[in-house]
This record gives sequence, structure tokens and C-alpha cells, in this order.
Amino acid sequence: MEMVGLLAERIAIMFGFMAIGWVLFKTKWLTEQGAKDLSQILLRLVVPAIILQSFQVERTPEHIRAFLLSFLLSLAAIVLSALIARIVFKAKRVVDQFGTAFANAGFFGIPLVSALLGDSAVFYIASFVMMIFVFQWTYGVHLYTKDKTIFSPKKILTNPVLVAFVIAVALFLSGIALPRVITSPLELITPLNTPIAMFVIGSYLARSRFADLFKDRSAYLVAALRLIVIPVFTIGLLSLLPASMNEVRFAILIPASAPVGVNVAIFAGLLNQDYSKAVRIVCLSTLLSILTMPLIVMLANVLWS
Repeated sequence: MEMVGLLAERIAIMFGFMAIGWVLFKTKWLTEQGAKDLSQILLRLVVPAIILQSFQVERTPEHIRAFLLSFLLSLAAIVLSALIARIVFKAKRVVDQFGTAFANAGFFGIPLVSALLGDSAVFYIASFVMMIFVFQWTYGVHLYTKDKTIFSPKKILTNPVLVAFVIAVALFLSGIALPRVITSPLELITPLNTPIAMFVIGSYLARSRFADLFKDRSAYLVAALRLIVIPVFTIGLLSLLPASMNEVRFAILIPASAPVGVNVAIFAGLLNQDYSKAVRIVCLSTLLSILTMPLIVMLANVLWS
């Protein structure tokens, strides 16, 4: 129960940052272009820095096994989400599919895992974050555009999150530790993830009429799938692990239970999809997650204790 209380507290803090983002946008201190620029900073600098920092751990047989296991579990959880989205929404409702399939693992999951399980546990969530971004920039963009050229190796391999992940894994497996002149700046950059990400989401909320968020029935279905159905299936998957792997279990469950990722709105705007609907899905699921995520963690805690 202590974990559930701490999770609720951290989510409340994140919502406080979101409220600041709402105020910043309403007062025009943060513009729409500014929010896009902040998203780029998160994608190209902050999240890669977090991944590099999280892999600066000692190479031991236990860490290698945990990394391989978290990689496979992350892949399974993301594929499960995409399959559920595909089955429920079919081929035409692409915004709903994208929103259901991809959680806000990097901007929402990382700070919660760090707060609940410690900074060292971010090591386990790194694979999840990397694969979310790769799947979004390939399968997700394909959903919106039907353009098969998006799967070209060049476009995949230049994704900054994937580049950081490959470098981080190479350093980890080789046993090479980065010097303090590099790790010190990384340690200063990584805490920016929570406030900047929440400022961006708050700016999305500020662009929508609050009442309209609760009028879209399909958005409720996306939120139910993203926040309840998929996490419950993920609990079932993770229950196959022994109790000794509880830290890995929760490190995968938390991002899998996170609300719809902000990229559903970013890509919708860039690729001429229903941007307003995408924003409603992001905002509604984020608001509801303050209730659902503690409940999901409570359920897992009961089953795995």
C-alpha cells in the first residue's frame, strides 16, 4: 500500500506541473510552437540522456539477465497493446489505434518508475521506452500515412532514442564507464523530463475546452483500453515471472499502465489526421490516469505479494 500512496503522490505532483503548463499557455508565455520545441528537446536530448544514464551500471550476470528479460517483456507488452488496438478499432480508426497502442512511457513512466523503485530501476524501463519510440516512428506513422517507405533502415536507425539505446547497451556490455565529465551533465539533464513533459501536456489541455474532453465517447473507449484492459493483460503476462523479479514486473507494468502518449497528437498534427480528437484522447486518458494507475498498481501488489 505504501507504493500505491507514493504513486498517487507522484502523479499529483505531475498534475501540478501540468497545471503550470496550462497557465503558461493561457498567459501566452508558452506558445504552440514553443510546446513543439519542448517536445523535440525531450525526444532528442532528455530521453536519450536518461537512457544513457540508466545503463551506467555494473555489468553482472544478474544485470545482463534482467536486461534481456525486460527487453523481451517490453516487446511482448507493446505488441499486445498494438494487437488489442487493431482488433478493437479495425483499420479505419487510426487515431484511436495509435492512442490505444502507445503509452506515454518516456514522459510519464520514467519519472514514476524512478520515484517508486529508485533510479536504478530505470535500467529496466529503458527497453520499453526505446521500443515505444521505434514502433511509433514506424508502425505508428504507417497507421497514419500507409506509407511503407517509413520502414526504411535509415529512418529507423536515425531515431535519437534508438541511437542512445544502442550506445548505452554497447557501453554496458563492454563494461565501459563514462567519465564524470559526461555523466555529471547527464545527471543534471535527466530531471528535466517530468516538468517539461507535463508542461507540454498542460499546453494541450489549454488548447481544448475542458467540457469537450468528456463528450467524446470513443475517447472513453480508448482510455478504458489504455488504462484498464491493457494493464490487466500485462499483469497476467508479468505474473508468469517469479516473485523475486517483482522490481522488473513493476518497472514494466508502470509504463504499460501509463496514459496515451503525446506523440498521438504530435503525429496527428504533422500527418494531417484528426488533431483535435488526438488531443482529447491524450488529455482525457491523462486526467483519468490519476485514478487508474494507483488501482492497477494496487491490484498487482495484491496478486504479487
